[in-house]
Amino acid sequence: MSSEPLGDSQSDASARESSKAALLLLWLLHPKVAIPLVLSLLLISAPLIYRGIRLSRVPPADEPFDIKSVLEFEVPSAANAFIEYRAARGLLVPRDPKVDQEVFEKAQSDGWEHAAEPVQKWLDANRPFMELWRKGTAKSDAQYQPAGEYRADSLLNEVYESKEFSRLVRLESSRLLVEGQPEEAWDWLRTSFRMSRQIGRHGSAIERLIGIGSHALTAEGVVKWANDQKVSADLLRRAMRELQDEQKRTPPLSACLQVEYLSVMATFKTLSCGPADETLNRVTGESELNERVFRHLYAEWLARANERDERFRRSQEVLAPTSLKPRPSSTELKTYVSHSVMASFLVPSVSQLFVATDREAARDNVLLTVLALKLFARERGHYPEKLEELVPDFLPAVPEDTHAPPKTPLRYRRDADGALIYSVGDNGTDDSGLFEKAEDIGYRIGGPKK
Repeated sequence: MSSEPLGDSQSDASARESSKAALLLLWLLHPKVAIPLVLSLLLISAPLIYRGIRLSRVPPADEPFDIKSVLEFEVPSAANAFIEYRAARGLLVPRDPKVDQEVFEKAQSDGWEHAAEPVQKWLDANRPFMELWRKGTAKSDAQYQPAGEYRADSLLNEVYESKEFSRLVRLESSRLLVEGQPEEAWDWLRTSFRMSRQIGRHGSAIERLIGIGSHALTAEGVVKWANDQKVSADLLRRAMRELQDEQKRTPPLSACLQVEYLSVMATFKTLSCGPADETLNRVTGESELNERVFRHLYAEWLARANERDERFRRSQEVLAPTSLKPRPSSTELKTYVSHSVMASFLVPSVSQLFVATDREAARDNVLLTVLALKLFARERGHYPEKLEELVPDFLPAVPEDTHAPPKTPLRYRRDADGALIYSVGDNGTDDSGLFEKAEDIGYRIGGPKK
């Protein structure tokens, strides 16, 4: 097929088109046209450029754990202590606001002998509340609500009342000791200790912190109970066995962090659901940026939690993050957080949770050692010179200070008034057992009595 030369009309049309294109190009390149056009394009693309720059500062991240399994988990009513806790809450008689709260605190700290009449009436009035609440502690598990229902403003009424139960138990155990019933006193203390392991078991950070507060109240009561000369060696042995059983119920920190992550993400999405917020998020990428930062933070916190407590990681695999991806460095995490105002507010509260659970673990270790020391003294008439003497008849190994370098034993010292047993606490410094003025975690126990 032969080609024919273009006709004159076709050549003219082609030339005209080329001329128009050239004229259009010249017009576009004219400063009066080009400058406004470039400025308009920059104005239109600026939000996209800004969004891209912001998001480039924090790399994408996957969900830090199996979200679905946590959202679907629910404790059956037959096993859930909160069924009784909710029913008991309506029976709680509050402390008389007309009575100075120091009156109630004095009875807590000094014993039933110092319980004024308003305190005794408060305890008697709350016996129905205590009995029903105690029934809940006998259950195997506890869940305030499913993980998907948590928000920053979730009401936790029954959780807050748990500390009142611990205060009432302290009074009841002290009363029973005075009346010569140390075994019944221990039964109540064990009930309160178990409850402190239930609160926050599948809940948020604030629940876990309240559980830790109940743990501290109960531990003080256990020390006072062990110091009483009416507590026999056999009862101390039983208490040691049962205390260790209850300590095994301590929830893994990872479980709490997972629920807290879901709560934070749900709250954040609720706050960013309006039309104006949606437009702002499209322009700035704020929502996606925050989600990326939260995922990085919680992945790191979950990894740290599991590293701190392998025992719980093994026993609750369903709650453990399984990602083996490289973790960002602490410097990188700080940089990520600096780009998110919400994350900056979040970090201190979670850091407090880590500190509180560390102190609780140290307190557990000290508390068990207190019982071992009291048992040693009951059977031998004196406290040991060193903690090594507790092994193997009273403890399987020398108790370590979890706030000190590995294999460092708890601090222990005998004196004329009895003995001190403590951990150095958060600052890692031995402050000689100044529990109220320093960060040491421990107790003074009185002179040995057979």
